[in-house]
Amino acid sequence: MIYLHPIIGAASLLLLAYVASLGFRMRTARRDRAKLAAWHTRLAPIAYAAVLASWLIGAGSALWLRTDLDFAASLHFRTGCAMAILLTGSVLTSRAMRAGSAAAREIHPWLGASAVLLAVAHAATGLRIMP
Repeated sequence: MIYLHPIIGAASLLLLAYVASLGFRMRTARRDRAKLAAWHTRLAPIAYAAVLASWLIGAGSALWLRTDLDFAASLHFRTGCAMAILLTGSVLTSRAMRAGSAAAREIHPWLGASAVLLAVAHAATGLRIMP
């Protein structure tokens, strides 16, 4: 049970990286842009839910299963919270983009890219506290 968060977390971050790569390729693609956008739109909510679920499982694991950790004291917890906030902003801007917001279209890729970069730091800090 103690390894559930690292396994789900790794899978979530891999999915997040793939969704981000779809978004990046969509912005630079000359053809198949609609196909990439459809995949990005389809997979992004799943990646978001997976990251939030992993965050919840990780918080629960630290609180109830890891007596060697102080709850919410690690850099890993803080990067997880920041990643969840960035991805929530990404979700909100994606909704605004569908409503036609030009500002959301400018902000959305920066939120996603920041979340993916933060995910690297999050994984590194997680490796330091592995059981």
